[in-house]
Amino acid sequence: MAQKGLSSAHIMEEAVRLVEERGYDNFSLRELAARLDVRPASLYNHIDGIGEINKAVAMKAADMLNRTLTEAVGEREGDEAFLDAARAYRSFADGNPEIYKALIRMPASENEDIRRAAFASFEPLRAVIKSYGAAERDMIHFSRALRSAMHGFVELTSNGFMQRDTVSREETYEVLIHGYLNVLKGISGK
Repeated sequence: MAQKGLSSAHIMEEAVRLVEERGYDNFSLRELAARLDVRPASLYNHIDGIGEINKAVAMKAADMLNRTLTEAVGEREGDEAFLDAARAYRSFADGNPEIYKALIRMPASENEDIRRAAFASFEPLRAVIKSYGAAERDMIHFSRALRSAMHGFVELTSNGFMQRDTVSREETYEVLIHGYLNVLKGISGK
């Protein structure tokens, strides 16, 4: 039953795919082992356990969001970079709901690598915010509030809220991010 060529990297890649397909909360080592055509105990020849898999999924999620925001921002600064990054954040969360869960839950981790990756995941948007020249303290408050608002919007819509036909969710999200852009301009004096 052992699969030739089984490695830690292959196990982690398959774990990420399984989380994407089955859900962050529905993942099991038994199912992963079956998918890899090995006994569950055989996984421990290559990994330390579920904690290592959770770390790999969280690190992958952070990297994916960072790349998504980096692509959205490009080399730009200013309003369009801000708006495109905020749209990309929502698009990432909507398009990768189970990986997004890993991203949102990882900062509570006791693992320093995961905490650093979580912080870095938002760095492209944080850099755009910083380019407005707001005071450091204001920038921190603003970044936290913005991310909270965007996450709240994603959570509410993914749980079936904001269904009224007269106003689209997309329009509401645009109102939200333009409102935050106006706040950012206000605190930076631009």
